[in-house]
Amino acid sequence: MSFAFTPKEQSRVEVAAFLGIHLDPISYIDLSTIIVLGTMYFFEFIALCYQLRNRDYLPLRVKNVPVMCSLYVGGVSWLLGDIFTGGLVHLGQSPVLRNCKFTAIWLRICIGAYYVTSLFALRCYSLYYVFCKGKAFRGRVMLISLGVAGLSIVAFGGVSMVLPTRMTVWYEEILDMCNYNHTYVLCVLLVIWAIWAYTAVMTWKMRKIPFCFNERVEIFTSFGILLVVSLLNSVCLLVFSVYPAYLGWRTAL
Repeated sequence: MSFAFTPKEQSRVEVAAFLGIHLDPISYIDLSTIIVLGTMYFFEFIALCYQLRNRDYLPLRVKNVPVMCSLYVGGVSWLLGDIFTGGLVHLGQSPVLRNCKFTAIWLRICIGAYYVTSLFALRCYSLYYVFCKGKAFRGRVMLISLGVAGLSIVAFGGVSMVLPTRMTVWYEEILDMCNYNHTYVLCVLLVIWAIWAYTAVMTWKMRKIPFCFNERVEIFTSFGILLVVSLLNSVCLLVFSVYPAYLGWRTAL
Protein backbone atom coordinates (compact mmCIF):
# COMPACT_ATOMS: atom_id res chain seq x y z
CA MET A 1 0.00 0.00 0.00
CA SER A 2 1.65 3.19 -1.23
CA PHE A 3 1.87 6.48 0.67
CA ALA A 4 3.97 8.19 -1.99
CA PHE A 5 2.59 10.86 -4.32
CA THR A 6 2.25 8.68 -7.41
CA PRO A 7 0.78 9.72 -10.78
CA LYS A 8 -2.36 7.78 -9.84
CA GLU A 9 -2.69 9.77 -6.63
CA GLN A 10 -2.14 13.01 -8.52
CA SER A 11 -4.93 12.00 -10.88
CA ARG A 12 -7.22 11.38 -7.89
CA VAL A 13 -6.49 14.86 -6.53
CA GLU A 14 -7.18 16.43 -9.94
CA VAL A 15 -10.48 14.58 -10.34
CA ALA A 16 -11.56 15.73 -6.89
CA ALA A 17 -10.65 19.33 -7.79
CA PHE A 18 -12.73 19.03 -10.96
CA LEU A 19 -15.68 17.99 -8.78
CA GLY A 20 -15.11 21.00 -6.53
CA ILE A 21 -13.57 19.03 -3.65
CA HIS A 22 -10.26 19.92 -2.04
CA LEU A 23 -8.45 16.61 -1.58
CA ASP A 24 -5.18 16.28 0.33
CA PRO A 25 -3.29 13.28 -1.08
CA ILE A 26 -2.57 10.28 1.13
CA SER A 27 1.00 10.73 2.30
CA TYR A 28 3.60 9.64 4.81
CA ILE A 29 1.88 11.88 7.37
CA ASP A 30 -1.05 9.43 7.24
CA LEU A 31 1.41 6.55 7.66
CA SER A 32 2.99 8.32 10.66
CA THR A 33 -0.45 8.73 12.22
CA ILE A 34 -1.15 5.01 11.83
CA ILE A 35 2.25 4.13 13.35
CA VAL A 36 1.74 6.44 16.34
CA LEU A 37 -1.74 5.10 17.05
CA GLY A 38 -0.59 1.52 16.56
CA THR A 39 2.29 2.08 19.00
CA MET A 40 -0.09 3.55 21.56
CA TYR A 41 -2.40 0.54 21.33
CA PHE A 42 0.61 -1.78 21.56
CA PHE A 43 1.61 -0.28 24.92
CA GLU A 44 -2.02 -0.44 26.03
CA PHE A 45 -1.96 -4.15 25.14
CA ILE A 46 1.12 -4.62 27.35
CA ALA A 47 -0.66 -2.84 30.21
CA LEU A 48 -3.72 -5.03 29.65
CA CYS A 49 -1.57 -8.17 29.81
CA TYR A 50 -0.14 -6.90 33.09
CA GLN A 51 -3.68 -6.44 34.43
CA LEU A 52 -4.64 -9.97 33.37
CA ARG A 53 -1.53 -11.47 34.95
CA ASN A 54 -2.12 -9.62 38.25
CA ARG A 55 -5.93 -9.69 38.18
CA ASP A 56 -6.11 -11.03 41.75
CA TYR A 57 -4.45 -7.87 43.08
CA LEU A 58 -7.37 -5.98 44.69
CA PRO A 59 -6.74 -2.46 43.23
CA LEU A 60 -6.66 -4.04 39.74
CA ARG A 61 -9.53 -6.43 40.36
CA VAL A 62 -11.91 -3.59 41.24
CA LYS A 63 -11.18 -2.06 37.81
CA ASN A 64 -13.06 -5.04 36.34
CA VAL A 65 -10.41 -6.55 34.06
CA PRO A 66 -12.95 -8.25 31.72
CA VAL A 67 -14.51 -4.84 31.05
CA MET A 68 -11.06 -3.37 30.37
CA CYS A 69 -10.37 -6.17 27.88
CA SER A 70 -13.71 -5.58 26.17
CA LEU A 71 -13.05 -1.84 25.96
CA TYR A 72 -9.66 -2.56 24.40
CA VAL A 73 -11.21 -4.82 21.76
CA GLY A 74 -13.81 -2.16 20.99
CA GLY A 75 -11.09 0.48 20.81
CA VAL A 76 -9.05 -1.58 18.33
CA SER A 77 -12.15 -2.08 16.16
CA TRP A 78 -12.88 1.66 16.33
CA LEU A 79 -9.27 2.41 15.33
CA LEU A 80 -9.38 0.05 12.34
CA GLY A 81 -12.71 1.48 11.25
CA ASP A 82 -11.30 5.01 11.44
CA ILE A 83 -8.21 4.05 9.43
CA PHE A 84 -10.17 2.27 6.69
CA THR A 85 -13.02 4.78 6.37
CA GLY A 86 -11.19 7.94 7.39
CA GLY A 87 -9.12 8.37 4.25
CA LEU A 88 -5.76 7.35 5.76
CA VAL A 89 -5.22 4.46 3.31
CA HIS A 90 -6.12 3.56 -0.25
CA LEU A 91 -9.14 1.26 -0.51
CA GLY A 92 -9.19 0.35 -4.19
CA GLN A 93 -6.66 -2.48 -3.95
CA SER A 94 -8.71 -4.59 -1.52
CA PRO A 95 -12.31 -5.79 -1.95
CA VAL A 96 -12.61 -5.98 1.85
CA LEU A 97 -11.63 -2.33 2.29
CA ARG A 98 -13.96 -1.31 -0.54
CA ASN A 99 -16.82 -2.87 1.42
CA CYS A 100 -17.55 0.33 3.31
CA LYS A 101 -20.70 -1.10 4.86
CA PHE A 102 -18.61 -3.63 6.75
CA THR A 103 -15.73 -1.35 7.75
CA ALA A 104 -17.92 1.64 8.62
CA ILE A 105 -21.04 0.04 10.11
CA TRP A 106 -19.49 -2.87 11.97
CA LEU A 107 -15.86 -1.95 12.70
CA ARG A 108 -16.24 1.78 13.25
CA ILE A 109 -19.82 2.26 14.45
CA CYS A 110 -21.20 -0.92 16.04
CA ILE A 111 -18.20 -2.81 17.45
CA GLY A 112 -16.31 0.47 17.80
CA ALA A 113 -18.21 3.59 18.85
CA TYR A 114 -21.50 1.99 20.03
CA TYR A 115 -19.83 -0.88 21.82
CA VAL A 116 -17.30 1.32 23.66
CA THR A 117 -19.84 3.97 24.72
CA SER A 118 -22.40 1.31 25.72
CA LEU A 119 -19.84 -0.61 27.74
CA PHE A 120 -18.74 2.57 29.48
CA ALA A 121 -22.38 3.38 30.25
CA LEU A 122 -22.88 -0.12 31.68
CA ARG A 123 -19.74 0.29 33.77
CA CYS A 124 -21.15 3.51 35.27
CA TYR A 125 -24.55 1.91 35.81
CA SER A 126 -23.02 -1.10 37.56
CA LEU A 127 -21.11 1.18 39.94
CA TYR A 128 -24.28 3.21 40.55
CA TYR A 129 -26.22 0.00 41.20
CA VAL A 130 -23.64 -1.18 43.73
CA PHE A 131 -22.78 2.05 45.55
CA CYS A 132 -26.08 3.97 45.33
CA LYS A 133 -28.62 1.15 45.54
CA GLY A 134 -26.46 -1.09 47.69
CA LYS A 135 -27.14 -4.16 45.54
CA ALA A 136 -24.82 -6.57 43.76
CA PHE A 137 -24.69 -6.11 40.00
CA ARG A 138 -25.00 -9.75 38.95
CA GLY A 139 -27.52 -12.37 37.99
CA ARG A 140 -30.67 -11.31 36.17
CA VAL A 141 -29.94 -7.57 36.37
CA MET A 142 -26.53 -7.98 34.79
CA LEU A 143 -27.79 -10.34 32.08
CA ILE A 144 -30.69 -8.04 31.17
CA SER A 145 -28.39 -5.01 31.01
CA LEU A 146 -25.84 -6.78 28.83
CA GLY A 147 -28.60 -8.28 26.67
CA VAL A 148 -30.28 -4.94 26.01
CA ALA A 149 -26.97 -3.30 25.08
CA GLY A 150 -25.83 -6.19 22.89
CA LEU A 151 -29.15 -6.64 21.09
CA SER A 152 -29.40 -2.89 20.45
CA ILE A 153 -25.99 -2.88 18.77
CA VAL A 154 -26.74 -5.97 16.67
CA ALA A 155 -30.17 -4.61 15.71
CA PHE A 156 -28.74 -1.28 14.59
CA GLY A 157 -26.03 -3.00 12.57
CA GLY A 158 -28.49 -5.45 11.00
CA VAL A 159 -30.93 -2.72 9.99
CA SER A 160 -28.09 -0.63 8.57
CA MET A 161 -26.89 -3.56 6.47
CA VAL A 162 -30.28 -4.19 4.84
CA LEU A 163 -30.92 -0.54 4.03
CA PRO A 164 -30.02 0.64 0.51
CA THR A 165 -26.36 1.59 0.22
CA ARG A 166 -27.07 5.22 -0.61
CA MET A 167 -29.03 5.54 2.64
CA THR A 168 -26.02 4.53 4.79
CA VAL A 169 -22.43 4.43 3.49
CA TRP A 170 -20.89 3.49 0.16
CA TYR A 171 -17.56 3.30 -1.67
CA GLU A 172 -16.92 6.31 -3.91
CA GLU A 173 -14.69 4.83 -6.60
CA ILE A 174 -13.69 8.16 -8.18
CA LEU A 175 -12.33 9.49 -4.88
CA ASP A 176 -11.30 6.07 -3.51
CA MET A 177 -12.97 6.67 -0.13
CA CYS A 178 -16.07 5.84 1.86
CA ASN A 179 -18.91 8.35 1.72
CA TYR A 180 -21.70 8.68 4.31
CA ASN A 181 -25.34 9.64 3.91
CA HIS A 182 -25.86 12.81 5.97
CA THR A 183 -29.16 11.63 7.48
CA TYR A 184 -27.56 8.33 8.50
CA VAL A 185 -24.71 10.23 10.19
CA LEU A 186 -27.27 12.23 12.17
CA CYS A 187 -28.98 9.02 13.32
CA VAL A 188 -25.67 7.54 14.43
CA LEU A 189 -24.72 10.67 16.35
CA LEU A 190 -28.13 10.88 18.02
CA VAL A 191 -27.76 7.35 19.37
CA ILE A 192 -24.20 8.02 20.59
CA TRP A 193 -25.19 11.24 22.36
CA ALA A 194 -28.23 9.56 23.90
CA ILE A 195 -25.83 7.01 25.44
CA TRP A 196 -23.54 9.81 26.62
CA ALA A 197 -26.48 11.66 28.17
CA TYR A 198 -27.41 8.54 30.14
CA THR A 199 -23.77 8.08 31.20
CA ALA A 200 -23.58 11.70 32.33
CA VAL A 201 -26.66 11.22 34.53
CA MET A 202 -25.20 8.09 36.13
CA THR A 203 -21.85 9.82 36.67
CA TRP A 204 -23.51 12.84 38.28
CA LYS A 205 -25.47 10.64 40.67
CA MET A 206 -22.21 9.07 41.88
CA ARG A 207 -20.35 12.34 42.41
CA LYS A 208 -20.54 12.19 46.24
CA ILE A 209 -19.85 8.48 46.67
CA PRO A 210 -16.54 7.70 48.44
CA PHE A 211 -14.59 5.11 46.43
CA CYS A 212 -11.69 3.02 47.67
CA PHE A 213 -9.32 2.93 44.67
CA ASN A 214 -9.85 6.23 42.83
CA GLU A 215 -12.73 4.93 40.73
CA ARG A 216 -14.05 8.50 40.62
CA VAL A 217 -10.85 9.69 38.93
CA GLU A 218 -11.04 6.78 36.49
CA ILE A 219 -14.67 7.48 35.62
CA PHE A 220 -14.35 11.24 35.17
CA THR A 221 -11.07 10.99 33.25
CA SER A 222 -12.37 8.31 30.88
CA PHE A 223 -15.67 10.14 30.50
CA GLY A 224 -13.86 13.39 29.67
CA ILE A 225 -11.54 11.83 27.08
CA LEU A 226 -14.28 9.89 25.29
CA LEU A 227 -16.60 12.90 25.43
CA VAL A 228 -14.00 15.10 23.71
CA VAL A 229 -13.40 12.42 21.06
CA SER A 230 -17.14 12.10 20.41
CA LEU A 231 -17.54 15.88 20.27
CA LEU A 232 -14.72 16.28 17.73
CA ASN A 233 -16.14 13.45 15.62
CA SER A 234 -19.61 14.98 15.72
CA VAL A 235 -18.46 18.46 14.71
CA CYS A 236 -16.26 17.10 11.93
CA LEU A 237 -18.92 14.79 10.50
CA LEU A 238 -21.57 17.50 10.55
CA VAL A 239 -19.44 20.34 9.17
CA PHE A 240 -17.35 18.44 6.59
CA SER A 241 -19.34 15.97 4.50
CA VAL A 242 -16.10 14.54 3.02
CA TYR A 243 -13.75 15.11 5.96
CA PRO A 244 -11.38 12.26 4.83
CA ALA A 245 -10.32 14.61 2.04
CA TYR A 246 -8.75 16.98 4.59
CA LEU A 247 -5.41 15.86 5.98
CA GLY A 248 -5.75 17.80 9.24
CA TRP A 249 -9.16 16.38 10.13
CA ARG A 250 -8.53 12.78 9.12
CA THR A 251 -5.28 12.60 11.10
CA ALA A 252 -6.81 14.36 14.11
CA LEU A 253 -9.74 11.95 14.36
